[in-house]
Amino acid sequence: MAKQPRTTGRQRDVDAMQVTVSAGDLTAVVGDNEAHEGQRAGYNGVQSLVSTHCPGESLFVPGIAGINLEHLLDGRDMPDDDDYFEPRRQPMEVEQLDAQSVMLHQAATPTLGVQSMTTFALRVPHYVDLDLRLVLRRETLAHDYLLAFWASYINGPESSAMRFPGRLREEQVGEGWQSLDTPEHGTASTVAAVDSEPELPHSMSRPSLAYSYSELAWTRPFFYGRFRKMVFALMFERGHDVRFTHSPTGGGGGNPAWDFQWVLHQPQVDREYHLRARAIYKPWESEMDIWREFERWDPLLS
Repeated sequence: MAKQPRTTGRQRDVDAMQVTVSAGDLTAVVGDNEAHEGQRAGYNGVQSLVSTHCPGESLFVPGIAGINLEHLLDGRDMPDDDDYFEPRRQPMEVEQLDAQSVMLHQAATPTLGVQSMTTFALRVPHYVDLDLRLVLRRETLAHDYLLAFWASYINGPESSAMRFPGRLREEQVGEGWQSLDTPEHGTASTVAAVDSEPELPHSMSRPSLAYSYSELAWTRPFFYGRFRKMVFALMFERGHDVRFTHSPTGGGGGNPAWDFQWVLHQPQVDREYHLRARAIYKPWESEMDIWREFERWDPLLS
């Protein structure tokens, strides 16, 4: 039986498992955690992203997803997969807001008690604006932080590297293009901001990308990677503890994961936390073009 959609009092076209939206060059399929033909369970998020400039091939690995809410962590040990992958294991609702926008909503999760709302809004000509909201609904945290982790599994790119402006963490000044291209899953995986303390307290007994730290640090909150003749970039509004995370094989051999984390420090119960981000999927021009995209972007107008 199909799930019943959340009702909000507004007229919306609501699909139980997936919604397809288009704007400009892009067509995206956004879905919940349900399995169905061609789609594996647990891979909420953008289950397909196709551009008119790269037709017939999704940026993300078929059957899984991009911008997939994978983990909610507070540093406690999570030997049980149902806890470690809690956002994937619990139900989500997918709701079409208008012809170009979809929201994924998840009620407070059983272990950490986190409610999430993620809106994907396609914008002409090649943007997906992201509105990420988290609410801690109970006093549950083992440490004074909440770490939310989104994964994107890239469909066999020629290079697995994530590129971003930054420097070595030990350096006091300087900025240049850096590459996060880890040799194996779980080795020096995560890059934090130059002005942050990357290491978080934890008792996790299983290997976790979230707690595997690189010697690199970012200076501006955006990164990009190359796919065919295209570029995929993710940029974030300033003022948040955002981290970039890489795995060369997160989506299987030859399919890297280009991930990000959002860390909330000392989050308060029932307070809504809000992060704006923008994904870009367009024909490749240059690194300077991506830099200009970030400088032109105003998150408050997205």
